[in-house]
Amino acid sequence: MNKIAERSVKEAKDMQPVASPIAQEENLQSLFLDPDLSNLESGARLRGAILEYSGREISGWIVDARSPAASVSLSLFVGSHSVEETRTDRTAPAGIGSQKAIGRPGFRIDLANPGARRRLARALRNTLVDPGQAQIYLRVSLDDGEYFEIPLFDNFASDELVIALGFSSADYSDLLIPNNNKIVKPSPDPTGKEVRYVCFYLPQFHSFAENDRWWGPGFTEWTNVSRMRPQFPAHQSPWLPADLGFYDVRLTETRRQQADLARRYGVHGFCYYAYWFQGRRLLERPLELLLEDGEPNLPFCICWANENWSRRWDGSDAELLLGQNHSLEDDVRFIDDMAELLLDERYIAVDGRKIILIYRPSLLPDKQRLFKVWRARAKELGIGEILICNAMTFGEFDPRDVNCDAAVEFPPHTVSTTELPLSDLEAPATFTGKVYDYVDAMRSSLGKTYDFPYFPAVMPRWDNTPRKGSRGHIFNRSNPEAFEVWLRDATRRARKSAFAEPIVFINSWNEWAEGAHLEPDSRYGRAFLEVVRRVASSEPISIQVRSNPELLDCLSRQELEQAVKEAATHVELLATLHRSEMAYSGLQHARSGIPVEAQDASENPPGSLLVIENINSQTSERVVVDPRSSILVRGWVCPGGSFEASKHRTGFLILLSADPEKQDQNGYCLVVDWHERFDVKEYMKAESRDCYFGFQLSFLVRDMPDGEYKLAVLEVGEGSRALIRSSYSIIVRR
Repeated sequence: MNKIAERSVKEAKDMQPVASPIAQEENLQSLFLDPDLSNLESGARLRGAILEYSGREISGWIVDARSPAASVSLSLFVGSHSVEETRTDRTAPAGIGSQKAIGRPGFRIDLANPGARRRLARALRNTLVDPGQAQIYLRVSLDDGEYFEIPLFDNFASDELVIALGFSSADYSDLLIPNNNKIVKPSPDPTGKEVRYVCFYLPQFHSFAENDRWWGPGFTEWTNVSRMRPQFPAHQSPWLPADLGFYDVRLTETRRQQADLARRYGVHGFCYYAYWFQGRRLLERPLELLLEDGEPNLPFCICWANENWSRRWDGSDAELLLGQNHSLEDDVRFIDDMAELLLDERYIAVDGRKIILIYRPSLLPDKQRLFKVWRARAKELGIGEILICNAMTFGEFDPRDVNCDAAVEFPPHTVSTTELPLSDLEAPATFTGKVYDYVDAMRSSLGKTYDFPYFPAVMPRWDNTPRKGSRGHIFNRSNPEAFEVWLRDATRRARKSAFAEPIVFINSWNEWAEGAHLEPDSRYGRAFLEVVRRVASSEPISIQVRSNPELLDCLSRQELEQAVKEAATHVELLATLHRSEMAYSGLQHARSGIPVEAQDASENPPGSLLVIENINSQTSERVVVDPRSSILVRGWVCPGGSFEASKHRTGFLILLSADPEKQDQNGYCLVVDWHERFDVKEYMKAESRDCYFGFQLSFLVRDMPDGEYKLAVLEVGEGSRALIRSSYSIIVRR
């Protein structure tokens, strides 16, 4: 137990909280299995200690003296931004002689998980612009609406705070990671080799005649993605697009946004799948537009997906839709049909040779003669030398066996891992697919070498249940930290290769129906893209990797030394932190102004609705309130179709001055208590994707001038913001 941290809490007992003091209860302390409680005095409503707080976690124990057996809600705030929430847990009552005692009501807020890191980074970026507003505090919410706020890190300068929370001081100037706007410029490497990161790109995000005929009008890959459902409790599903939405690749703006995002995060270019069947093309429109309007304006190359097109999505002969009837006479025409692409100045070359990938060259008859014809024809057309590569799939790894020049790793085909027992995952009998461990698969690729020329490749995730449903294959436990370890190792391997201009391939940019995408999604945001940015710009390993004991043995000696060095900095800061004092500041007060999240928020979007059920138990539209007393508002809100029912959302109750000339007197409070209103949803006969969230909050308006204030709710979700107004108002009157 950290006595220093606990003592600082005990010394705050004389501070007067807003909650009314209570008389000392007889034998209250005997309820707890903790001898250190014996010298705490009654009076302050909260009892407990914060035993650790750092960039990794905040933990301790706490209890409501009025209701010792009740669980307590805690939230970590940075300014007005809620970063993470939890509740106290307690052990089962234990016997002591003839009495019963309650176990310590402990809590832990995990700040090392990717979601919390992203929210913490966003909150810091928004609040550190004005250091005076960068308060970090723990809010303790009790069952009767009382709130207590315990300040944290209050004696730290802004740059020290960044380090104390586990971020690199080098990132402070543009804090921080999730929406970095800098275009990545790789740092020079001792080998003199600049590694390029090229993502496979699936063009199947637009409708076309064949898919309409085979699968139904309007079918795209999004149709599969939207049907994704969890197959077992630990299955991270669904994956839904965030920043770019359910796009159509025929739109110039969509492809321009993809290019901007890729450049910003260190992606050099895309490798497009080319679907060519004896001269007949499928999914060709994105490649045609690439030449017509120049978007996305990125380097590119092609991979000939020379399999059959089948209903099972695996290139098999089962339920064949369009077959690949390979013959030398037909296949020699491929180089002519692709010539316009290969002649484009953006086409990717390696050591002066235009790179062409073939997914399964073993299917091609007389490969030696075919490739000889291709090379001669490429010179005649002005393309120059070509580098023919095979994708390492279906056991066909060695390029010498298929007359190719080099190979490209193609995970998951190139990883080794064990299949996880479905019973351990509590999978239902209806799930007949296979589940593997992503971290184990990543480990199998570290340091891998071959005795032939090759390009390393990595995958951020893999999950093809959108296509195959309960028959799908899933790599469980994928996360940005393991992906970072894998990508760093692939980068080292690429630099050791025989090529002067090495490439690391990523599978992929947008294989949404196989769960292998770098594009931002609703679960991880830009976290996987951020990994590419960090590695491409030669930044040190992230705090998330350093905080994960399971991954530390995967790091190089240099990376481990860096981790130890930064850990020493954190220890020094934490020593200062533990010496700082903490005090209770009490009930939630309405803050003046409007939250920064309100900027550019859509007002009353279609389908939105805000209902205030009562104010201080009164149902009138205009309620007079006494600023000396707390105000309790209950209601529910539907923010419209742009929001999905999600755990991660932030809401504010906005108090808008009814006087147009006094808009500078507006105020707001954070909504902490969200709960889904299934009764309202059923009454409204709403669609399943609609969300109706109830809320209640208690606050004070002591610092707000007298006058009338209209009530509104600002709801902030992943990539969406909506301000929904109501006809209700409070009248502050002293």
